[in-house]
Amino acid sequence: MKPFSALITTFMSLVIRIKQVAGACYQCEKGSIFINFGVVVVPLIAMVGLGVDIGRGYVVKARLSQALDASALAAAPYADNVVKLQAEFTKYFDANFPSEFMNADITLATPIISDNGTKVTVSATALLDTTLMSVLGEETMSVGASAEVTRLITPLDVVISIDTTGSMGSSDGSGTRLSSAKDAAEILVNKLFGNETESENLQVGLVPWSAAVNVAERGVTYDSALNTFVDGHWYTNNSPVPFITEPDSDWRGCAYARYTDNSNDDDADHLLYDADVGGVTWEGWEPMPRRVVNPSNGSLYTVRCPAWGISKLSGTKSHATDAIDELESPTGTTTIAQGLVWAWRALMPGEPYNQASTKSNLRRAIVIMTDGLNTSSYRDAYRGDLSVNQMNSRLSAVADQVKATGVDIYVVEYHVETSLMKSVASATTAPYYFKADSAAELEKAFEKIGTELSELRISK
Repeated sequence: MKPFSALITTFMSLVIRIKQVAGACYQCEKGSIFINFGVVVVPLIAMVGLGVDIGRGYVVKARLSQALDASALAAAPYADNVVKLQAEFTKYFDANFPSEFMNADITLATPIISDNGTKVTVSATALLDTTLMSVLGEETMSVGASAEVTRLITPLDVVISIDTTGSMGSSDGSGTRLSSAKDAAEILVNKLFGNETESENLQVGLVPWSAAVNVAERGVTYDSALNTFVDGHWYTNNSPVPFITEPDSDWRGCAYARYTDNSNDDDADHLLYDADVGGVTWEGWEPMPRRVVNPSNGSLYTVRCPAWGISKLSGTKSHATDAIDELESPTGTTTIAQGLVWAWRALMPGEPYNQASTKSNLRRAIVIMTDGLNTSSYRDAYRGDLSVNQMNSRLSAVADQVKATGVDIYVVEYHVETSLMKSVASATTAPYYFKADSAAELEKAFEKIGTELSELRISK
């Protein structure tokens, strides 16, 4: 058996030898032409066979390199756990290199972890049967390849903003669209944390949304007896958001999104004074009751609100995965700007959530996933519906403001594709924008986002 590089050298030697023999035969005036032909034909056959085998070797080497790159990127987040890294490396290599590909016999080397876990090197060898090269006694050849992945250590805060509207309850293979989104989001979290359960350089938060956002803190039960009035605004025991009126005893955690004052005395905006909290001036928030009284139609339900509150940024992996696992029974219509703006508030330093890292080289990102279009059924406390065009304009304005603060926006659209959401993303192509049409594509999109956010790079 010869290595692939040695076969190339042999090939070039045969070419030179055939030229020499052919030249000698041409100069010879005596002897039979058949003898001369016999001298040339054997190395000629060997040269043709060697050329065929070299071509096959190049194909295998290219596929081998591609599979190693993909599997190294997938396994690198687990550099602190050799067993897990080996398992992930093998799993992804097998997925990217078909077992019957050109009947190659593959040997995977044990991954090498170096530079305090920031570098992972993988390699593999493929053993191939030769074709016409067997006339020279070479029945097999070996092809090798390797890949090196380097992970940059940059502090990261990221908020995952998930659509929990009614359409997310639609069937999606064996489950629902929401269950597919949950699986994909957990892939992202696992990609970011790797085998760590706690991280000093990573924080992840979660914002579920539909027509509104539940601004309460996930896992904290509301108790109206604990409401407090401070400097002209109300606080609840389960939300840091200031309110202009005290929430009802059965408040579910939702708030109306306030418009800016338009100097119209008839819509009561002038009564919604600002609340200066923690150095940040907030417009007055109006707690959303479960029902409102309409003079014409009696008592009506307000906009449906997610049952799950916001999960603040945390460096604990289970904080994110548990919040994702809890999502169920999607309901309500679509107001994408709500999901984006509250993800931004949860992500940025200062009030109301105040969990952001203060490290100087911190990277901030929002990953927002939706399966629908804005729906004109959103109301604030005093006005009627917004039109779809107004909602789209508001979303674009919010996205511009978010990106202006240095935040990267990653968008995943599921079973839908719009120019609006492409403009919301930091770029209109991967890894900032994805359109997925199946659960598998959705998982792949979140995985690619995780790879980009993890700052894993093929270095060799």
